Amino acid sequence: MRRSDPARKISGLLLPLVILLTSLAAVPAAAVSPVEADAAFNALNKVYWDPATKYFFKDDTRKHKADFWFEAQLWDTVMDQYDRTHSTAVKTQINEVYDGFVRAYPDWTRNEFNDDIMWWAVGCTRAYVITGNDRYLKKAKASFDFVWDHFTDDAMGGGIYWSNKRTCKNSCINCPAIIAAVRLSVLLKNPAYLAKAKNLYAWQKKTLTDGTGKVFDNVSFSKDRKSTQINRGSLTYNQGTFIGAAVLLYEQTHDKTYLEDAIKAAEWTQANLCVTDQRILHSEGTGDGGAFKGIFVRYIKLLIDDCGQTRFLPWMKTNADVAWSNRRPGDNIIGDDWTSPAGDKIQSQSATSAVAVILCFANDKPKN
Repeated sequence: MRRSDPARKISGLLLPLVILLTSLAAVPAAAVSPVEADAAFNALNKVYWDPATKYFFKDDTRKHKADFWFEAQLWDTVMDQYDRTHSTAVKTQINEVYDGFVRAYPDWTRNEFNDDIMWWAVGCTRAYVITGNDRYLKKAKASFDFVWDHFTDDAMGGGIYWSNKRTCKNSCINCPAIIAAVRLSVLLKNPAYLAKAKNLYAWQKKTLTDGTGKVFDNVSFSKDRKSTQINRGSLTYNQGTFIGAAVLLYEQTHDKTYLEDAIKAAEWTQANLCVTDQRILHSEGTGDGGAFKGIFVRYIKLLIDDCGQTRFLPWMKTNADVAWSNRRPGDNIIGDDWTSPAGDKIQSQSATSAVAVILCFANDKPKN
């Protein structure tokens, strides 16, 4: 009887293992569990939330408060957690964030940047739907009306100025303004706001997109104000708010052109603003850029959930999974680069972006 070859036997055992490992590698990420999503949110609160002042800190040294518009993004993340848990404690925190903010900034119109004001107007529409507290709806209306009445004109063909210096009109003010206007049209039952939203969208699409799904950053006057130039750079938050604006207009008008625009913007982002074979949204740095990705994921969620575009769901779940896998071991905080292990002194707007993708795309059971 011929003796068996040990090498041949080992090879025979290894081949099925290699096939198994190869097949497992091809399986897309499953995203985070509900327990892990809660852990991510709890970590954000533990490291950055100050219950005494009812305000988030700017970074993990806890020495300074978060900036005006960053606090709005942190507030939105609290509302992301409420949407997935319907927790009474989280609803309480929604009100507390607002209370702490209006104590620090009682008059929002003193802010020179209109997008800062509009982020809070958008957040207020969302807080009103969650809480039913009329103060949020009143503040959203007053904030939108202030920006629209004082900073909209026909220069450059239309649109809203980014700041009170009136030098440029940016996607970061016009797209959130569209979102706020559509929501106000529904909440106030006032079609005039829908008309304003459609007007702004037409200008945004004509002036600050190229038809492929790419959203440009801004159009600005030359120094002598005799000509204009377009900054054709693209950032994830502009892509995201354009998607959100298009989705909300589609839902109110049933015009499929809006849905097609939203899909193109999502596809363009996936193809151009991601890294690695898994298409992870790229780092846009710290500072302002740290907040950008969280805004994108919040609005592509509308496209997926409200418009049935589930083909983008595995991509977003993979982003959530990769971000969570690179959390800081000591406190579960995640930095601006979701593909690399988190380091020290992470700013809260970067951390909250990562928490947003985790909360928006955790493997929760759908709410009834």
